[in-house]
Amino acid sequence: MTLAEASPLTVVAPLCGRAACFSLPAVRALTKICAVTVLHPESQAFLWSKVPGIQCRAYADAISKKQAIALFGAVTSALFWEGGMLADAAAKAGVADRVGLPSTDLAKRLTRPLERKVRPGPVEHEVRRYLDTVQVLGAEPLDRQFFEPLDAGEEKVDEILLAPASSFGSPFEWPLEQWTRLVEGLKTLPISLRVLVARDELATWADGHQLPTVSGAEIGNTLRRTARMISADSPAPHFAAAFGAVCAVLYGPGDPSLHRPLGKQHRVIRHKAECAPCFSSKCALDLRCQRDLTLEEVVQGLDAFTAP
Repeated sequence: MTLAEASPLTVVAPLCGRAACFSLPAVRALTKICAVTVLHPESQAFLWSKVPGIQCRAYADAISKKQAIALFGAVTSALFWEGGMLADAAAKAGVADRVGLPSTDLAKRLTRPLERKVRPGPVEHEVRRYLDTVQVLGAEPLDRQFFEPLDAGEEKVDEILLAPASSFGSPFEWPLEQWTRLVEGLKTLPISLRVLVARDELATWADGHQLPTVSGAEIGNTLRRTARMISADSPAPHFAAAFGAVCAVLYGPGDPSLHRPLGKQHRVIRHKAECAPCFSSKCALDLRCQRDLTLEEVVQGLDAFTAP
């Protein structure tokens, strides 16, 4: 059965915002061969609502198993990138065509497991997994148009958005005292700064440095409009990059070869530690990957990024 015959295809968006952004080019490629509906958490609506050629179905970020099953009541064909509650719900709802790569947490929930060819060589960026999946389904994802920034329908704000926090855990965050030193330097330049606030501690910190902030419901719209961003390793810069922002990301336990924002224009800043990447949300040592990343290394990595 081809995808065109299984129209429409429901694509279940990854729960992690970073993974959702990595799946974006693949989903855009699918729209060229079949009707696509993206089922996504409400917190990702600001992203998927701007993707041309798809239908969006949002659900509450916190839902019950019963509510999850109800989401698939009229679905006949669904593509999954990961296991979890929604994959379980689709199976219980009796979705006939459940497609995806048979990862450990998903294999038992698929009726049509796909086979992906593994290429020899160095570790590939995570986006390849999504591109390879839709290629097996008949799409041609290696086209520049699918990687073009989304149109937010609004003018870019000429400022630098600072995002010191990471939802991946505190080991993914550069020390706040180092951010303070960076801000002191940036404030000497003719550049507008704003801080993305993910918790109260950052609001207090930003207020102490007389920096405007963005939080809550404003975050999505801000990520769509910001032109430049300096961020911890988190989903935030990937959302901003999807809308054309140029991002500088400070890496610690993460691996930029796997998870850097899509596009050569972005900056990767890191101090290579022997134990990195470990991907751990709880450092077993002394956070040396963040502790030893100096202000000088960050400033050097930013280079012309901060030019007015």
